[in-house]
Amino acid sequence: MTEEEKRREAARRGKIQKEKRRRRLIWKRRIVIAGMMLVLALIIFVISAIRSCHQEAVETQARIRKEKEEKEERKKAEAKAKEKEEHTLHMVAVGDHFYHDTVIFDGQKDSGEWNYDTIYEPVKEKIEAADLAVVNQETPIVNTHEETSGYPTFGMPQEGGQALANLGFDVITMSTNHSYDKGKEGILNSLTFWESRETPPVVLGIHKSAKDQQENRVKIIEKKAFKIAMMNYTTLINIGAPVPENETYAVDVYDEETVKADVEKAKAEADIVMVYLHSGVEYQSEPDKATKQRIEYLASLGVDVVIGTHPHVIRPYGEMERPDGKKMLVYYSLGNFVSGQQGASQLLEGMADITFQKDPDTGEVRVEQYSMEPLVMHYEPGFVGYGVYPLEDYTEELAAKSGVPKATGEEYTLETIKAYFEPYLKQQIFTMSQS
Repeated sequence: MTEEEKRREAARRGKIQKEKRRRRLIWKRRIVIAGMMLVLALIIFVISAIRSCHQEAVETQARIRKEKEEKEERKKAEAKAKEKEEHTLHMVAVGDHFYHDTVIFDGQKDSGEWNYDTIYEPVKEKIEAADLAVVNQETPIVNTHEETSGYPTFGMPQEGGQALANLGFDVITMSTNHSYDKGKEGILNSLTFWESRETPPVVLGIHKSAKDQQENRVKIIEKKAFKIAMMNYTTLINIGAPVPENETYAVDVYDEETVKADVEKAKAEADIVMVYLHSGVEYQSEPDKATKQRIEYLASLGVDVVIGTHPHVIRPYGEMERPDGKKMLVYYSLGNFVSGQQGASQLLEGMADITFQKDPDTGEVRVEQYSMEPLVMHYEPGFVGYGVYPLEDYTEELAAKSGVPKATGEEYTLETIKAYFEPYLKQQIFTMSQS
């Protein structure tokens, strides 16, 4: 090989080596760049992952905080609702409850059992739903069926009392003109009967001893956040069933000095002072002068609610301006609740519906709502099928089955029933000048 050929061969090899070095350098640069890109991608991934985790953590914390806040808000709302519920009292009251012979007989079954629950079935739900339910038990309860009797000297079978207990009445008022129809024994039998119930109601107006009267003429009933003081007085006792002078403790009789002392005691111990007053002229739809005067006297003492019994027909209701600038709620009469009376005016009756509200901060109690719901005492020809219905559930078909037209000759349709109620269902404002 010549020198020239050797030179060319060396140049060629040098060129090849140079190209190899250049390619290795390019690969190194590519590897470095790829590594850098990989590192950068990894850094970006890590940063993204960190950001994502941070965002997720932030969102989780926000969600937890929101859930906590919502839970706290729910708790506050529930506590507020519970507080409002605890400081709201719904009361219902019905009128005179007494069995004439026809009612007593209608509850006697072929099996020999005596049961009166079906009479009350249409109103059972309304009475059970109330926080406080009150009924005026017009007559004493007797121990045996042989002692039962209707007009004029009443004795109600225990099954009738049990029917009231089954409805869940919380308070039974018993100071009436018929309180002593069965003498002292009737008083004791009645008290024993109520005391022996599974859930004994509060009984007002009758007593087993002078000590009992002194201690229990004013009853404080605690319901929810409320303390209600209740008293029950009669202004008359039947001539045929007088209370002996040595047993005057047995029945709470209206006397202004006694009432004043009782109200003062009640106001010191309770949020609401309520008086049941057995007064008035029977079957008169407008309050008599004597009853008005007694009602106004109670207003002057600062009584909050008065419910009248005895007239056996409904009378007006509404609020009366008290001398202290506050108001007293008055139901002059709710009429009967269950009876065997026959005429339309004695069968169309009312249920007082009152809602009290108590301010949890000041303790002040106000009447938030009040009304009188119409009730209809139903019976069919032959004086059977007794039942007491809300007017809203009383139908034309039931009115057509009524025994009223046959017994009294009165027109008796759903239309005439509603027309009768109309003037009595409007709230009124009574003033002291009305007497």
